[in-house]
Amino acid sequence: MKRFIGILLAVAAGVAQAAGPVIDVNVSGVSRQSLTMAEARGEGSAGQAFVATLRNDLLRCGWYRLTEGQGQVKVAGTAAGADGVSQNLTVGWPGKRFGWARTAQDAAQARRHAHELADAIVKATTGEEGIARSRFAMVAKTGVRRDGQAIEDLYVCDYDGHNLTRITTDGAPIVGPRWSPDGRSVYFTSYRLGYPAVFVADVASRRVTKLASFRGLSTGAVPSPADPSKVALILSHQGNPELYVMDTRTRALTRLTETKLAAEASPAWSPDGTRICYVSDRSGSPQLYVVDVATRQSRRLTLRGGENVQPDWGPRGIVFATKRGAPYRIALIDPDRGEGSTRFLTPLNEQFESPSWAPDGRHVVTSRTQGRRASIWVLDAAEGGAEPYSPFSGGGADWLNPAWSN
Repeated sequence: MKRFIGILLAVAAGVAQAAGPVIDVNVSGVSRQSLTMAEARGEGSAGQAFVATLRNDLLRCGWYRLTEGQGQVKVAGTAAGADGVSQNLTVGWPGKRFGWARTAQDAAQARRHAHELADAIVKATTGEEGIARSRFAMVAKTGVRRDGQAIEDLYVCDYDGHNLTRITTDGAPIVGPRWSPDGRSVYFTSYRLGYPAVFVADVASRRVTKLASFRGLSTGAVPSPADPSKVALILSHQGNPELYVMDTRTRALTRLTETKLAAEASPAWSPDGTRICYVSDRSGSPQLYVVDVATRQSRRLTLRGGENVQPDWGPRGIVFATKRGAPYRIALIDPDRGEGSTRFLTPLNEQFESPSWAPDGRHVVTSRTQGRRASIWVLDAAEGGAEPYSPFSGGGADWLNPAWSN
């Protein structure tokens, strides 16, 4: 019950320690194509950075295994230059190939080009979406004030830990960051006004604007992937915390739940925007429910466990944090098949929270607590590929509440 109440009050929980941004995703137990980059060369520091970034992206995505011999997928060519980077490469796989020619002005742009090429290779050779151009939003906890309030700010970075950027500077507690579908903005709940209100941050300009500040609780904002003008919210201005959808063009509110003796939290849209998974304690403990937005009819999804919280809905189903006789674990459930389809992505006796799907519908970013330390970890949710995990750490802060961009 503690985690559910913490979500409702919009107080970020967990403690971590960090040093030096690093993410490394390892994949085991899934079918991978052999890939060779033996003939891909980087000349000069920027050229070498391009090739190293491309290699790491292709390994992290989980669809390939690197080989020095003949591979099913072959990347060959040269990235050269000190100030500018001229990239001339070819990518070949059985019966097909494509060329890649770009010129970067500096190493930073060369890294972006490497991410673009990695995603292009994944799409061409597997038909799947890549993750190399995606980003994380997350909360950095740097201390606690005398009144016990956490000192926190919102950050974003590339999915591999590079380009760590601070978005907010007020140090107020933050919870529940969620990306806009276009990856330009992050929605989050903050106590910067002294009470929980919903804000939107433009990542490029770092400009923060207020979206919702009703009487009582305003939290849990997440835009619909089908129509970003529709934002799911938890509001308590009419009594208990209930689930609403706001039309940001007209500011009109549609109330989807009415539970006078219960509270709702943590909405997550279905990929097609027709349903919302949310948390409610109407049964006596926090459980997952699914509501049809058109009919406003809800049904209970989880039946087991003392607490099932923090859902995120992706193509493979709903990931969530569950407490079933152990610390919080990350689980995956098929919303159409129900409780019997539940599969755990993390082991017993290790605490993971705040899961968020990657755009490839395969990886999940989450927060792991070890003792009094927490950090950001990446899981592979593909069949048979749930382990191992790899931590994110950096900046001398505690890292919490991650969200993966589309």
